[in-house]
Amino acid sequence: MFQSKPADVPLKSAEAPSAPAISDWKRSVIAEDIVIEGNIVSQGILEFGGQITDDITADAVVLTSTARVCGRVRARQLTIEGELQGAATALNVSIKTGTRVKANFAYETLEVASGAQVDGEYKRISADQFKL
Repeated sequence: MFQSKPADVPLKSAEAPSAPAISDWKRSVIAEDIVIEGNIVSQGILEFGGQITDDITADAVVLTSTARVCGRVRARQLTIEGELQGAATALNVSIKTGTRVKANFAYETLEVASGAQVDGEYKRISADQFKL
């Protein structure tokens, strides 16, 4: 009745697996009681609420209100609710109310909420210049 495809038959291009949707990305959460001296690299979403002295690289980074980052952040999507001192490169940056940022930014789109404290240099880049 049903026939399975032999293992040696290649997939047609329509059957090839596609890139995972954002909802399929792995999510890592680092709580506020964690202190890190060193780099963090993630291929998914990183929700960071601790303290770090060094670099963070991920597809999407959320620095929660308890986050204290001294270093560089690289991400396609960066949301800042806590503190960042250093530098950030991201396609989309959202700096929320109550945030304290003293950093140099390279970004494609930037949103700064009223009440955010920001200091640093801001430079717009295009998506084709961005590399994770």
